[in-house]
Amino acid sequence: MNQRTAALLSLAASAALGLSSCAVPGERAGSGLPAGSTAPAASTGSPTPGSGPAAGPTGPAAASAPAATPTSAQPSAVAVTVFTFPDGHVSFSYPSEWSVRVVARGEGGMQATIADASGNELASVTSGTAASDATGPVARTVLDAAPVPGLTGADGGQLSFGFAFDSFADHVAFHMGVRREADFQPATESAGFAHVELPNGDSTAKVIFADPAFDSVDSAKAWMATAQYSQLKRLLLSLSYK
Repeated sequence: MNQRTAALLSLAASAALGLSSCAVPGERAGSGLPAGSTAPAASTGSPTPGSGPAAGPTGPAAASAPAATPTSAQPSAVAVTVFTFPDGHVSFSYPSEWSVRVVARGEGGMQATIADASGNELASVTSGTAASDATGPVARTVLDAAPVPGLTGADGGQLSFGFAFDSFADHVAFHMGVRREADFQPATESAGFAHVELPNGDSTAKVIFADPAFDSVDSAKAWMATAQYSQLKRLLLSLSYK
């Protein structure tokens, strides 16, 4: 094999590796993890000062998480853009390389769908809608939860970010979004509602998962240690109402 041929083969191999690492448009949050991924061991060191609300599970809901729950990965400093719905009430920040697509929802309502740089739709936020959800008994395990500083319900109650799963007889359902604080308490027995009530109407803020979202609870915990999880958590925690 001459030197020119060897060089061409080397370039082709490098290109193939580069393509295999790119996200595939149409993937949902968490879908990039290999099947059977497991969470890394929890760090025993002291928390980093100034790490902010996305550093890991906080509040009473953290008590329901297993001891090995990993601390969320801290992405390097990323430029963010603030999006505000046309009525000027609900806002959130997201990585500047991501995009937001807005469509009308019902009478006066709007839906913002957030996609990453590869076009994968990862989250959705609605504002000023009229939501209708069903609720009932639930066996819920909360993996992460924290109050959303800039958001309270129409009744003045605190609203919370949370990542949890509900156990049913034949499957496990993962969900990550913003709900009433009570919905992410360790011993909650009611499913609650996926939407929250704000002064301008109902709002739903959630991460868009595939179905099923993860092949195991360990895979979900492993995802919590990724930059994608941290970015989505920061987005949800940045929600505010004026």
